[in-house]
Amino acid sequence: MIFENVDAVVNIVLTGICLFSAHLLMLRRRDPGVYFPLALLFLFQGVSTGFAVLAETYDPANAGLLSRINLVTGALEIATPFLFWVYVRALTTEGQAERIPKLRNHIVPIVLVTLCFWSLLFLPVDLQETELKDDDPRLFALVLVILAVLVADVVFKLMIGIYVYLTVRRLVAYQSRLKDVFASTENRELTWVWVILASAGFYLCVNLAFTVLISFGVIAEQRYEAEMSTLHSLAVLALFWVIGVWGLRQRPGLVRQTESDAPEPELPPAQKYEKSALDHDRAERIARKIEAAMAKDLLYRAPDLSLWDLAKHIGVTSHYVSQTLNTHLGKSFFELVNGWRIKDAVTQLTTTDATILVIAYDVGFNSRSAFYKAFRRETGKTPSDLRG
Repeated sequence: MIFENVDAVVNIVLTGICLFSAHLLMLRRRDPGVYFPLALLFLFQGVSTGFAVLAETYDPANAGLLSRINLVTGALEIATPFLFWVYVRALTTEGQAERIPKLRNHIVPIVLVTLCFWSLLFLPVDLQETELKDDDPRLFALVLVILAVLVADVVFKLMIGIYVYLTVRRLVAYQSRLKDVFASTENRELTWVWVILASAGFYLCVNLAFTVLISFGVIAEQRYEAEMSTLHSLAVLALFWVIGVWGLRQRPGLVRQTESDAPEPELPPAQKYEKSALDHDRAERIARKIEAAMAKDLLYRAPDLSLWDLAKHIGVTSHYVSQTLNTHLGKSFFELVNGWRIKDAVTQLTTTDATILVIAYDVGFNSRSAFYKAFRRETGKTPSDLRG
């Protein structure tokens, strides 16, 4: 009884959080391609959980209209893994959110799993109170529905695993791209998404373990039904609480500053966007410009320095700057700038009495932790070790 009461309260809170977050996201006019999938995610979960609470409260026997509506709206949760992946995909896209190629490959499984779950609608209301005989014609239909729901449950868990994998792959590529564009990435790395993925993966493993144990008769489902339901509700509440807290304030990380993407004056317009236009001599000239921007102009000291800022400063397209860094200098933008920052920091640490934190901010780092991490990566030591 205690677990049932806790479960009801948790679901009511979850419903409120989801619907309120969906409302706030629907009001946003900036970056709709990013926030609309997240708004649908909250809306679907809120509606599904809300009707589940209503059905449990006013139709506990599962014999009325509310229970039927609950079955229909409950299927909305099937789309939530896909919507979260779409949100992360848009969040990590450079420029405008792209269309999803082969969208039907994502939609078809969602529709099929939904239809399998909806097969429960065809069961007679009084079936659970009736003992079926072997020759009862409804027995075959019951077996088909049970198989359909079982298949839907397995496929849904498989879908969660697939979208966790797709999201991880997207985040890995995103983090690599961040280092091509920004000198400081700690505020753009979407660490909270990694936490969600790890939590979702852990919960999925636990859920699968219980399913296997129940299937082989190791434990009785009825014995742990209330506890598992409450655990599921608490996990979902924690999940959507984190998504709500971070998702409502998260901006896309790869925001292109088009005004800083200045053209390279020494190249004719016909060759500006050709991949083969950047030959060895031009790359050498661009490399010298980059060197001068760092050594003479101390551009690396700008805390929020980006590839586009560097391109504007030296009067070269960001495409050519990136190509020069990767193919001619063999470094990412992140490695180049932080290398100069640490070189400057080493000089200051050995020639001045300034504190380590003052030096860290002076050379361009946004935080002490980022400075220590970069310093150890470049020198193999800590700043304190260098000073002795």
